[in-house]
Amino acid sequence: MHKTVFAAIAIVGVVAVVPSKASDGPPDHTNPPQLLTVEHAEILVPGRDGITAEGYLTIWNGTNQQVSLESIRSDAFGRISILRTELGAGPSKVLPVEGVLPVPGHAELTMRANGVRLLLEEPLSQGDEMTGSSRLTLVFDGGQELEVTADIVRSGDRITIHHHGQEDVGVN
Repeated sequence: MHKTVFAAIAIVGVVAVVPSKASDGPPDHTNPPQLLTVEHAEILVPGRDGITAEGYLTIWNGTNQQVSLESIRSDAFGRISILRTELGAGPSKVLPVEGVLPVPGHAELTMRANGVRLLLEEPLSQGDEMTGSSRLTLVFDGGQELEVTADIVRSGDRITIHHHGQEDVGVN
């Protein structure tokens, strides 16, 4: 039993020291940082009533340790879920991500409309009042939090197309 407790404490200690930061500008793809970084954060707020907002993040994990995204909070939305699109022989299905979303060491998670993305529900203000940016707090395993500013966009063709190590494209 003591070995199990010690192993749990060691894992929490490793996760707690994973360095992280929010990106302050364009990412340096030629020399990627050796820390957990959010390279892009965007919230698509459609103009039509009844349509929910979606969020798109690009998370670079430049550390040697896998991290897991547990949840996301926002002052602008009451509920945020992580969704994934399941492609198969039949029609695609949109399903919630169960549990945590892992980001392996030296790997990147890029959210896209036909893949993993955020569903932002219960807006705390009207969609037409949202302009500029909104703050998101990403909660990772071990309690590590990373606060980022997400740009508000009103059209899906304004979402950044990102491929690690290549130049970003401003429109979809």
